[in-house]
Amino acid sequence: MFSESIPTASDLDRFQNFLILGGGSSGDSSAKLLNSLGKRCLLADKFPDRANKEIYTSVLSDNYPQEVLVGIDCIIKSPGILPDHPILEEAKTKEIPILSEISLARIFFKGRVIGITGTDGKSTTTALTYHILKSKFPNSKMGGNIGIPFTSFCLEPLDLVVLELSSYQLDDSPNLHLTASAILNLASDHLERHQTMRSYAEAKWKIQNLKDPKHNLFVNPNFFQFFPEEKQKNTNLHLIGEGTKYFVSLDPNQIHTPNHVYDASQFPLKGKHNLMNLCFAIALSESMGMEKKEIQKQFESFYGLPHRFRKIENSEFQNQYKEIHFINDSKSTNLHSMLSGISGFKKGDGLFLILGGIPKSESITPFLNRWKELESPIWVYGKAAEVWKSEFDKTGLPVLYFPDLPSLITNIKKAIDSKIESEGDDKSQTLSVIFSPAGASFDLYKNFEERGNHFESLVKENFT
Repeated sequence: MFSESIPTASDLDRFQNFLILGGGSSGDSSAKLLNSLGKRCLLADKFPDRANKEIYTSVLSDNYPQEVLVGIDCIIKSPGILPDHPILEEAKTKEIPILSEISLARIFFKGRVIGITGTDGKSTTTALTYHILKSKFPNSKMGGNIGIPFTSFCLEPLDLVVLELSSYQLDDSPNLHLTASAILNLASDHLERHQTMRSYAEAKWKIQNLKDPKHNLFVNPNFFQFFPEEKQKNTNLHLIGEGTKYFVSLDPNQIHTPNHVYDASQFPLKGKHNLMNLCFAIALSESMGMEKKEIQKQFESFYGLPHRFRKIENSEFQNQYKEIHFINDSKSTNLHSMLSGISGFKKGDGLFLILGGIPKSESITPFLNRWKELESPIWVYGKAAEVWKSEFDKTGLPVLYFPDLPSLITNIKKAIDSKIESEGDDKSQTLSVIFSPAGASFDLYKNFEERGNHFESLVKENFT
């Protein structure tokens, strides 16, 4: 469906009338780019009343395919629009070319591009890779699914761009011609759109550019259980994980690459999953010509992203709570992400795990097995309490349900106070309150950022 027949800006120049299908940040950014080039942009959106009408010549409902396609030369599709949308189906019959926002930007951008995808860890690894590389390439930017549309800076004369790419964006973008790329992992997610893990893997695989011998692709071996025929012996395909030339070791924390061993003991982000993210970032940075000393210095000053397994600053906490680790991992929107975050915990650790939000279509069995190993109570709020209750109750393990986050935090505080009082000065364990919902935020919040901010405000309200 997605056109590879417009490879250059001059090819695109023959088109004058563009339909932006789906507004939002990527659609609006595409329209602003095209407007700057003298193009005419119409918007078709599910909620036309919410559109930024100043940047469009016309705003229409997306319910009328034949009407909105009159006179249209090219469609720019937002990633959230399903591939079988009636406007896209009608466009195919009319042979109207269709581009993603990412592909549109790539037509104009002349520099090198690194792409990073995976089920979990994309944002952290993208930001970390950019953090390392910008010391060598100061004229660089980061964008994509991390929240900064590529079209918003694709005309700038940059040396390097680091993009986080979702499966939706990659599914729509078959011709990105990346300089280097990474597939961090693959687990059940977004199956409401992709339907099967095979289809999901095929979307992720579009990040590779192996026909270019200069391209380096770094992949977690678990990806190939869903796409085995692509695990070919290719000199520019590199595996990252246990039993490969790129791997993580613990005690001491180290990152191993074919040529170097990096000391990761001072890396600010904790957990094996974050060391794996670091391993990918180092591999990508080495592929761009960075030296070990430069890389080591840079990653030791990376403190992570908001809402991604980030410790809440505790200097203003009351004294009895200052040794408690409160972790905001609101960006965890599936079970696999949450399990990655708690991978370092064991039975007997003082873990308070908070789950909530809208569960996705994925097996709950891996979490139940992990929970049985930990035997710690879990705290559940919102829609997740309704969806998961029957499965949780069958385990016989301790679980507490709450209608919302404020009531849950109030009760966690009571439990912590009781534990502190019973232990007195004989504190046998460090307590960790991990807010890793493992579900989408939309039952009670606009997005995961609003959810994470609410968690942090509740913690500060109750413990300072």
